[in-house]
Amino acid sequence: QTINNRDATKQNITKALSDLNAGPQDVVVVFLAGHGLNIEDEWYFLSHDVKYPEKDLDVRQRGISSAELEAMLTSIKALKKALIIDACKSGAVLSALARSVEDRRAIARLARSTGTHVIAASTDKQAAAEVPNLGHGLLTYALLRGLNGEAGDGDDTVTVRELISYIEQSLPGIGEKYGQRPQYPVADSRGQDFPLVVLK
Repeated sequence: QTINNRDATKQNITKALSDLNAGPQDVVVVFLAGHGLNIEDEWYFLSHDVKYPEKDLDVRQRGISSAELEAMLTSIKALKKALIIDACKSGAVLSALARSVEDRRAIARLARSTGTHVIAASTDKQAAAEVPNLGHGLLTYALLRGLNGEAGDGDDTVTVRELISYIEQSLPGIGEKYGQRPQYPVADSRGQDFPLVVLK
């Protein structure tokens, strides 16, 4: 299911994930692209209905918190899950779990607790760059290149672990190529590897 622009409200996103009828053998990929910010130790994805991102109360009420994301991912029964977040400071997606925990440890905990492979565009202190000439964020650009075959190992599939490895290696250089500071993704891979695409 795709939810774009003004339809990407907290209610619609939450309902789509809650209504997902996935069994253990299914593959579930959740991709969030937009804006994110931290309030204290909680990271929020800013859904379309956040009208005043400078006001903490509005963000807390209308944004989707890292704790809410964790709960929704945990409730999905699929054993093959991936969460990809192209948003500012997305490396802090689970900093709510513990104060002063390094980005990679927080992401590892999310991955472990939900059985999910996680790719976040940037650390909890870094903006996720968007390049106008590309039409989207750098992580999304790297993601699309990887899924089109650059992340594969020469066979006819691209697996989630191959994609994570490709993004970790290529994203800093892509940022520099387009005049941005190197952007370092935060990722952790838990559970079984599985194909995301079959190449033709």
